Amino acid sequence: MEPTAAFLAALEQALAARTFVRLAFGKARKPQPGAELPPEQASARLVDIKGEPQLSFLLRHKTKDITRNAPLARAGETVRELLKTVFHNAHLFTTEADLDLRTNNKGEPRLYRNKPSLREARVETHNRQKQYVLDASKAPYLAALGITSASGHLKGDKADKYRQLQNIINLVDQSAADSALRQKSALRVVDMGSGKAYLSFALYDYFNHHLKIPTEVVGIDHNPTLVDGSNALARELGYAGLRFECATVEASEIGAVDLLLALHACDTATDAALFKGISAGAAVIMAVPCCQKELRPQFRAPADEQALLKHDTFKDRYAQMLTDGLRALLLESQGYRAKVIEFISDAHTHRNVMLVAVHDDHFRQQSTRLVEAKALMARYHIEHQNLARLLGAAGRLGQ
Repeated sequence: MEPTAAFLAALEQALAARTFVRLAFGKARKPQPGAELPPEQASARLVDIKGEPQLSFLLRHKTKDITRNAPLARAGETVRELLKTVFHNAHLFTTEADLDLRTNNKGEPRLYRNKPSLREARVETHNRQKQYVLDASKAPYLAALGITSASGHLKGDKADKYRQLQNIINLVDQSAADSALRQKSALRVVDMGSGKAYLSFALYDYFNHHLKIPTEVVGIDHNPTLVDGSNALARELGYAGLRFECATVEASEIGAVDLLLALHACDTATDAALFKGISAGAAVIMAVPCCQKELRPQFRAPADEQALLKHDTFKDRYAQMLTDGLRALLLESQGYRAKVIEFISDAHTHRNVMLVAVHDDHFRQQSTRLVEAKALMARYHIEHQNLARLLGAAGRLGQ
């Protein structure tokens, strides 16, 4: 049987036998002159929509994602069309085998069968929380900030910035759902190190216009030119609850806060921002650390790790991991459930680690987390860490 036909037959058999796990496409074809740019990547998963199993295709373009659902009876037809017009290759994962359909440089398809890499077939329900989408046509601030054109079209050189902003807002959306934020009648949000204010404007739009919760957003930055420009734009757009203040993270006075964000606060400025969020009683704290320099000069690997950490590159990376791992433990010592995640692909920036902390009144591991933090500091000979120092000076670490 011809390789493409054999691949489609295997897909139909896997769907019928419920051994299908997922499907991925690769090696995009060159678009025809004048044609719309095709998706760069695509994948498919099995979902249940109102009791009917369907194959849900995610088509990833440079500036947007498109989802297309197909009943199982038409799944093979959809895959055949994608292979004919958009992609050269496809990879089918089933619980019985992995099948690779690859096209060589002569345009000849070949089918390869390998042992299964995934063992569990899943059908996902389609009632998951819908992601918030930054709609350029409904967000005039995006044009004012240079992300879109005056007509609302995304500028090509701003695609990465737009996607990063979209990812952060969706993480805020998820954290809002995991906390008490959505139940409040009014909110106060602080964006520390607001810079060009992309995020500050998006946060104001998300809470006030999407969730429809009256929200004051305060952006804080040490650059007076950026602060003045952001304040002028907020006035121009009529965003009465959005304002900007000129101050460093360390010197800022923020008052009570429901959500605190600090993106790329340099080195120990991240610790200062985390401490201010804790002290302000923030329900959610989100930070993207950068330039983690404080622990590196102190860092000494124990004897049983010298073989690995004698290399400066590994030592640098581990010092960064240790810095943010300690921050997460210290946040949990204050009653937050903390996690460290990659919030965007490292293809966009190596500064892709985010600390997300949601306060939980029922969290009961504070003392354990503090013991774990102290043990880590002792193991790697860390004598001082700024967040620990600030919490200790405020009497928040006990004896």
